[in-house]
Amino acid sequence: MMEMKLDFFTHFDSFPFFIQFGGHQGGMYFHTHIDFSELVIVLDGQAINVVGEEQFPVEKGDVFVMGKGSSHGYLEARDFKICNIMFDFDSLLNANYDVKELEGFHALFLLDPLAPDGFKSRLKLSPEKFREIKKTVLAALEEYEGGSPARQSMLFAYFMQIVVTLSRLYGMSPMQKETAGVAAAAAYIERHFNENITLERLLEISHYSQRHFIRLFSECYNISPHKYLQNIRMKHACLLLEQTNKPITEIAASCGFNDSNFFTRTFKKQMIMTPTEYRKNKI
Repeated sequence: MMEMKLDFFTHFDSFPFFIQFGGHQGGMYFHTHIDFSELVIVLDGQAINVVGEEQFPVEKGDVFVMGKGSSHGYLEARDFKICNIMFDFDSLLNANYDVKELEGFHALFLLDPLAPDGFKSRLKLSPEKFREIKKTVLAALEEYEGGSPARQSMLFAYFMQIVVTLSRLYGMSPMQKETAGVAAAAAYIERHFNENITLERLLEISHYSQRHFIRLFSECYNISPHKYLQNIRMKHACLLLEQTNKPITEIAASCGFNDSNFFTRTFKKQMIMTPTEYRKNKI
C-alpha cells in the first residue's frame, strides 16, 4: 500500500494545505494518509470507497473526511470526479475557533473519520448547497493555482468558509448514533466552557450511561471529558493572558474557575509556570 505525505502535493513549505480536482475511472490504488486529513467532495459520478474491510458507495453530492493515518481506495469508479482538500488538522483547525461549537464540525471532521461505520451517515448535499460549495471550492482552486499576493490568507479564508458551511449542514442532518452523542457533548463543552459543566449534564446531552460515555469520548478524543474541558479553559486563559491586561482573578472567572487559587495551581501544573509568569514571558 502506498504511503502519502502532504508535502508530496502542496506548493507551500509553511502552509499545510492542498486542493485539486481529480477524476477516476475503474478505481484508485489503496493508500495511507501519513500526515494529513482529506476532505472529499464528490462532484460527479459514483464509486465505492473502500476503508479497511468495509465498502461504502459514494456519489455526486456526498462529502466525507478521511483522517490522518487512515487508508482507503476506490473501486468501480464511473465518471467519478472529486475535489480533494488535503490539510494538517492540528495546524489549521486546532485553534480556538467557534466552529468547534458546532456538533456537525465534531462529527464530520473528528468523529466520523474514526468510526468504522461513520460513512453510513456521511453528509449529503442538496442540489442548492452542492452548487454553493462547488462555487467556493472553484474559487479556492483558482486562488491556489494563481500567484496573487497574500494567497495563503485567502486560501485559509476559503477553507474556513467551506469547513463552517459543511459543519452547519451536517449539524442539521441525521448523524451516526454514537457520533451524534459525543459530538453534542463536545460542542456543548466548547460553548459553555466558562460555566459549571457537570458530568451529569454531559450524560443528559449524550444519552449515554456514565461508563459508556467516558469510554467513548476518551476513545474519540484521546482524553477524558474532564481533561478536554480543562484544555479548552487553559487555551482561553492563555489567550487572555497574552492579549489583555485583565487581573488573574477576572481571567480565572471568565474561564470557568470560581477559585483563582485553584486556577493558578491548575495552570501551573499544566503550563509549568504560573499565570503571572506566563504573561511576563509573552510580553
